[in-house]
Amino acid sequence: MPLNKNIIIYTIVGLSVVLSFYFLSRTGIYIKQIGGVETGGKISNTISTAGDGKVYAKPDMAEINLSFSEMAPTSREALEMVNKKIDEAIKKATENGLSDSDISTTGLSVYTEYDYSNSGRKVLGQRATQSLSLKVRNLDVKATRAATLIDSLSTIDNAQFNGITFDIEDKTKLVSQARELAFNKSKQKAQELAKLSQVKLMKPVSITDSTYDISPKPYYANTAELRSAMGGGSADAQVPSGEIAVSTSLSILWGIE
Repeated sequence: MPLNKNIIIYTIVGLSVVLSFYFLSRTGIYIKQIGGVETGGKISNTISTAGDGKVYAKPDMAEINLSFSEMAPTSREALEMVNKKIDEAIKKATENGLSDSDISTTGLSVYTEYDYSNSGRKVLGQRATQSLSLKVRNLDVKATRAATLIDSLSTIDNAQFNGITFDIEDKTKLVSQARELAFNKSKQKAQELAKLSQVKLMKPVSITDSTYDISPKPYYANTAELRSAMGGGSADAQVPSGEIAVSTSLSILWGIE
């Protein structure tokens, strides 16, 4: 009995579909909706845009880093010499309005120091080094409190200033301002793209927030101002603080129809 032509055609078409899916899966090619997000079982078209916001403000806090190093015949003697300098620095810091929580030790080391100059090794003594971090809060525009403290600390013999870093203690409002700028930029781009594409812009489907804080501005001890503060000049320390930047980047997926 001859086969129905329709059955033969359907069989060929069915085999073609099966083979097509087989080869697609073997080659790693998949067919999916492009530019769509599944929401509640429905596929919504979207536009993706990004925006960044950056705001600047004067720092209200400074961190001064300094250290003292002394050498003596014994470790005990070297530590005692350093401790006297540390006590003097802490006293000057408290006299300039710093609280105990603003003063911290950031490093302490004791080691044997050698002389290798005459093709041998000769013990010179024991060296003790201690580092301090002093946080000066509520700075004014000219960072006068920090400069005054540096001037006071520079009167201590062998005080080594390792640098000063400016920062903003509470960046909450600045982050909010930067985030608003980033959102508005992203929305403006989305509105322009929607207009060009002749579609209607809807509410955001998803938002990715990448808020980051620009590193506090360092002010190193090899500048003329800090060299002056360490006794290298006759002028009082001048410590310009500049501005601190806070940045936010938003990636937003907008619904369109």
